[in-house]
Formats: sequence, structure tokens, C-alpha cells
Amino acid sequence: MSQEAEPGSQPEQSHMTLLPIRLHEDRTVEGVNFVPSPWGAPLVVALRGMGEDGQPWLAIANETPVSWLRVGTPIPKAELEILHLQRLATDHRCSTGGELYEAIDPVVPGEDPPDIYAHLAGRKIGWELTAFSNSSRRYAQALFFEVSKRLALQQRHRIGHLTGYHISMWFGAADDSAGLPFKANKQSSYDRLIDSLVAHRPDPNQFTFQGSQLPIQVTGADPVRTPDDVNFMSIPLLGGVPASGLFAMTGMSVGLAFQSDHVASQEWANLQKVVERKDKPANNRLLISAGAPDSMGRCFVAEEVLAHFMLDNPEGVSANHLASVILHFWSTGQAFELVGSEPVELWPAVYQGFNPMSHPFVPAT
Repeated sequence: MSQEAEPGSQPEQSHMTLLPIRLHEDRTVEGVNFVPSPWGAPLVVALRGMGEDGQPWLAIANETPVSWLRVGTPIPKAELEILHLQRLATDHRCSTGGELYEAIDPVVPGEDPPDIYAHLAGRKIGWELTAFSNSSRRYAQALFFEVSKRLALQQRHRIGHLTGYHISMWFGAADDSAGLPFKANKQSSYDRLIDSLVAHRPDPNQFTFQGSQLPIQVTGADPVRTPDDVNFMSIPLLGGVPASGLFAMTGMSVGLAFQSDHVASQEWANLQKVVERKDKPANNRLLISAGAPDSMGRCFVAEEVLAHFMLDNPEGVSANHLASVILHFWSTGQAFELVGSEPVELWPAVYQGFNPMSHPFVPAT
């Protein structure tokens, strides 16, 4: 937001970013988590607070994945596991100055567990690997990818007017904060959605105001609604644009507003179940990568927000065979040991966070 103007000068113009979120009556909001982007519209927006029962609660409402790798075909599982473990070793060396291991041997497919053997000081250590993920959010994003694919195929005369905008989109009825995008075979629904985007003429001044104080009441900012209960809002790209294939072909970016609500104690219970599935005699250590690229090279930053929410409300993790369970953050390199009465930081953040590839605007002269 712009700073206060000097006395006697014209107030500077500021920009708002409005994004949808639904709050239940029994929730108390204590703060907002967001991950900024170089182009204005945040990569993630979430609310945190307390539920009616006093349990810590988090609502993730919006997310735009980061395209960390550009791939034409899915990355094989074994290659992805090597990437995740080697990145952990790199961050370990950057932070501690020592090597996590000396060499690795991928396990022959069909012979695991473990996923990878690592060698250190004459010892052979079995590493199992998994991603810190939320299945409902991953599923929603997989469906939403169909929107990007269809937009990329549009001719310029249809969507050129959307150049320079981020489109935040959500699906379902007005009281449904977790509506899912259409499946790929819903051709008529997608046709109507694309037609609505083609007909939309965004107003670049819709979310601007003078000075640095937010207006008490926002008017004229209602979303566009399609016949199939899809809502979307267009937000100008500020400061830069994503260096993505979608922007190169259409001039726009898109993000999914899909809300998921999380209670800390339940998320820890879910994580314990993951550890139990991996807790086998052949596995010595388990790496849980948060925000790491998936098989299509996309990083889901909301998963890091969820993982940090859990660390802010710590609980213990137990195992019978695993000597170590490491939670590793892809954006910052920070790592925690989870086995024990509560998480223990192994090393602090190495990096400031994600800087998704973008084309910064040249300053106006």
C-alpha cells in the first residue's frame, strides 16, 4: 500500500486485493497469513484463530501454485525422491557446514522400502520419502488445471483484453466455500465459463483508492457470476508478471479460491498416521517435504502455511523403527525433527522464501 502523501500534495493511489473467504460464526480470527507474489495478487491467503471449542484453527482460502520446474511429462517417482533428498542434503550443508551423507543409492523399483539408501561413515541408512500434502487441495488444483489448459488454447481476439490481469476464481454456490472445479468432461460448463471470461471487461480502477487508508465500505466490487455457479474477480498485475507459459500465451494468470479448514490437533493425528505407514524395520529415517515440487514441477505453497500452523501448535510424533522424521520446507530450507514430545528445529531458514520466476516491470521514467 502507498505511503501517506506529503501535506498539500495529491494523495497517492493505492490498490486493494479482494479475495473470497467464508468465516463460520463459531470462529474467532486472530490473524491473517499470506504469501506475497511479485505481481501483487498473493500466492496464498489464510485466516488463523480459534474455534468455538478453543482449538487452534486455520482456513486456507486462496492458492496459486508456483511453477518451480517446467516439464513436459510427469517426473518419475524415483527421480522426484532423489531431488527432494538431495535438496535436504544441500540445505543441511548450507546451514551446518557438514554433509548429511556421502553418497546415495536409489533402491531398485519393487524392492523398497526404503526409497533410497544413503552412506555415511561406513553405515548404510534407509531413507523413506513422502510429501507433506493435503489431498483435498491437491485434487481441487488438479481439476483447476483444466481451466489453464483451455485458456491457453484461446485465440487472441477472444482473451487479449485480459492481458495484465490475475483472475481469482471459485466454484460452487454462494454458501459453498469448498466448491470443486468442473471435471474435464464437463464441456458445456467450461464453454460457458470461457465465454464469461471472454465477455468480461475488467475495470483497472475497480480496486483503487486514494491515500493509504482503506475505505470504510467497498462498493462496486461484486464478482462476475456464471450460469454454472462460478465466480471470478480480475485483479491488475502490479510490479511484474509471472514468467509462465500461461502468461506468455494469454497475458493473464489464474488462481483458485478453494477453502479448506484445518484444526491443529486433527492435522497432527493425520501426520502420525503417515508416520505409522512408513514406520517399517527397513526404514531408518523419513523425510517429509513441505512445499516441494510435485511430478509436474509445481510447488503448493499453502502446504507450507499449514505445516507452520502445526509447528505453532506443537505436538509429538512417535515411531517404533524410524529413528528420525524430518520436516523440510522447500521455500526456506528450514528443517525440524518431529520424533519426540514436540518438534525441534534442526537448522533455521537458509533462504528468505520463494521468489517465483517473474518478469519485473521496468520502472516508469
